[in-house]
Amino acid sequence: MYKSFLAVAVMILILASAGCAELPPGGESGWSGILSPQKPQETPEEVMEYDPGYLTRVTPYPTVTSSMTSPTLSNLPVVTPTPDTYVTLYNRTAWFVWTTEAFAFDLTVPPLLIDFKVEPKMITREVRAKSDYKDRKDETYRQTFPSEDSWFKVTVRDRNSGVIVAENGFGKLYSADARKQIYVGQSGNYQIDLTGNDVKVYVLIRAGGV
Repeated sequence: MYKSFLAVAVMILILASAGCAELPPGGESGWSGILSPQKPQETPEEVMEYDPGYLTRVTPYPTVTSSMTSPTLSNLPVVTPTPDTYVTLYNRTAWFVWTTEAFAFDLTVPPLLIDFKVEPKMITREVRAKSDYKDRKDETYRQTFPSEDSWFKVTVRDRNSGVIVAENGFGKLYSADARKQIYVGQSGNYQIDLTGNDVKVYVLIRAGGV
């Protein structure tokens, strides 16, 4: 029994002396792999690709630095407005007070367009309104409206026969629309009559060509 105890004590001394031995260079012990195992390096996951086969791989196109400057407001192309295809024959604003003007024109290239805008003479009157209540007095209102004497008419006639080809106007038998147009689509030798009273009228007459 004594020999067994002595053998165990010797083994303990041997192990103790081995644990106190100098560490190998680098400060790592031979047991480091057991006491603090290193985490194994993770491998990246495999990238899955889906190629249905519609595209063909080719060499990338080389990148070229463009020397062209981007367009600015100063070098943008100038847009030329579309020229009027009609020829202006008459362009005037005038007062008509029992006035009539007549013009002759041989239309060889239709159409003939007559645009006019009418500003009638305005009348202001006071209107006395009667109250429906006994405790209220009658009130006077001021109303402004076109004069009943304001009217204007444009008549286009065939000069040879005198037949009216087109006609339009403002007031009397015509509506109170201030802007109107007359269109003549056939060639011919025409007379244009402008007549009216108590109106200021802007008239523009054009034709397809002269």
